[in-house]
Amino acid sequence: MELIQNKHFSQEQIDQYKEEFESSKPFHHIILDDFLSTETAEKLHNFFPEDELFNKPKKDRHENKLEGDKFEEYPRLFNLLKEEIAKPQFLEFIEKVTGIKNAFITNDGFGVGIQKGKKGSFEDVHVDFNIHPEKDVQRRLNLQLYLTPRWKPEWNGALEMWNGCVSKCKKAVSCRFNRAVIFEVKDTSYYGYTKPLECPDKAERKMFSATFYTKKEQEDIKFHDTIFPEHQEEKPQPSFFESIKKALKVG
Repeated sequence: MELIQNKHFSQEQIDQYKEEFESSKPFHHIILDDFLSTETAEKLHNFFPEDELFNKPKKDRHENKLEGDKFEEYPRLFNLLKEEIAKPQFLEFIEKVTGIKNAFITNDGFGVGIQKGKKGSFEDVHVDFNIHPEKDVQRRLNLQLYLTPRWKPEWNGALEMWNGCVSKCKKAVSCRFNRAVIFEVKDTSYYGYTKPLECPDKAERKMFSATFYTKKEQEDIKFHDTIFPEHQEEKPQPSFFESIKKALKVG
């Protein structure tokens, strides 16, 4: 591979990723630090497109960010990365680690894109659409690659992974520079970054993303769009004695 570091493809590393993927919670995922060569990651950061080239701005009560897929107008390096994750070697890596066979990306806006978040940006907890709107294939995996050097945890922006009943964030993965996260897409794979970014005005949360599809597992799977459910953080339950005192209005 030209851009992705070869260390990720050793058999020892693949075995480790496979174990991590299978045991990870709240849904299957792996974290690949130093995904690209440092030089490549820094160039992607430096050449990240300006705001006007993001053709899918999202700003409503559920999300506030910029999205784009106009790769014909982006620097060549973004297209090279798009091509690299579609190569047989990387798809074979995906199969060995996740067990998902014959995965592929689509060459359209539902396959690969870039995102940018500025101060105040957020994305509510959600589960992704499950079937490609045009090609009738099933969404199976997401890849997110973070491209902002020296991002500080106190600026927020961590990838939050929530439980299936959307009551608690079970894991938060910081958007460390040159870190890739690959996670399984199911109807219980709820994620987002719910805390608005508190970064300096000139800082931006930059991300390259890709979606991997397969043929439908079952022909009768019905399409659903992205779902933003209502959620509440779990609150500590009162003890038995506190419940009795409240019922009797004691104390």
